[in-house]
Amino acid sequence: MHRETAYGSLFFNETAIRHRENLERKRFRAVPAGGDVELPVQQGYCFVFNHYGRPTYDGRARSYLAKITKTLVDGTSRVETVEQAFEPTDDISSSNPPDLCVSGIRNVSKVTVDFTSNDGDYFDWHISFIPR
Repeated sequence: MHRETAYGSLFFNETAIRHRENLERKRFRAVPAGGDVELPVQQGYCFVFNHYGRPTYDGRARSYLAKITKTLVDGTSRVETVEQAFEPTDDISSSNPPDLCVSGIRNVSKVTVDFTSNDGDYFDWHISFIPR
């Protein structure tokens, strides 16, 4: 994940459905672009950002905000926000990337996640997917 991809790249974890599993079970698949993303049938969806190799690393912590919109099968929506601090690193052995898991998807027909950060535009992503 670290060597081949740019700082700020987004990855889907194919083996984790809960936050506690996200950094233990590591089978990451790069999300190539924002927009609609095809994901497999799961009970939850976890993502991580590549925080290694920041071009202007200065040792300061950063944070990202994720706005999660869940559209329910009845047409109503629920919005959740998650904010997490992270420390960009040049340490290739770092095992604590910023991450996000989306759970509570029963009766949800679509999930949209808007990521923003205070780190320029590196961690700004917009994705949506249909949980199956």
